[in-house]
Amino acid sequence: MDSNSEYKTWGRSRSNRLSGYDYSADRPVHVIMCVEEKKDVFSTEKHAKIVIDGLLSTADDLGVRILCYCLMPDHLHVVLSPGQSARSLSKFLNVFKGRTTTTFRKREGWHRIWQRSAFDHVIRSDENLRAVLEYIVNNPVRKGIAEKAEDYPYSKWFEMEIERHL
Repeated sequence: MDSNSEYKTWGRSRSNRLSGYDYSADRPVHVIMCVEEKKDVFSTEKHAKIVIDGLLSTADDLGVRILCYCLMPDHLHVVLSPGQSARSLSKFLNVFKGRTTTTFRKREGWHRIWQRSAFDHVIRSDENLRAVLEYIVNNPVRKGIAEKAEDYPYSKWFEMEIERHL
């Protein structure tokens, strides 16, 4: 078993959380949240705004730091850290998904948006953090949605938050 495999939270078993890890610790975590039925739910500006506004307001309300996000048509990448809030990842996911689902229910009549849980990857080193952030913002380019990462309107870096973890 390589040294990183004990921290790997995706793969064949698709475990939802890393056993024994304190998700309220001030370490960045890459989280991927997928839509329920792999539809391109977030491909319109109106729907993207609901998710991004919900993400940023939830982070603000809970005191969680967002380092980076990228909203794709059928999933959301986000790198976050509890900061001094000591909020657990589960608490953040519950509030965020609940808020956005409520908004979609009221505005669109949709009752289920998100898959039950989320995939997460604890980022363990500064070098790995930069690689993860670059991977996230280049996702639209790899998928052919944007020519350049900076042209994609539904992703953002928060440089000040990133610097706190380097």
